[in-house]
Amino acid sequence: MGIGNWELGNWELEIGNWELEIGNWELEIGNWELEIRNWKFVIRNS
Repeated sequence: MGIGNWELGNWELEIGNWELEIGNWELEIGNWELEIRNWKFVIRNS
C-alpha cells in the first residue's frame, strides 16, 4: 500500500509539473507574439 501511495504522490507531483510546463508554454507563446509584434514594428520603421 505504501508503494501505491508513493506512486500516487509522484503522479500528483508530475501533474503539478505538467501544469507548470503548460504555464511556461503559454508564457513562451506570449513572448513569441511579442517578438512578432516587434518584428513587424521594425519592418514598418525600416
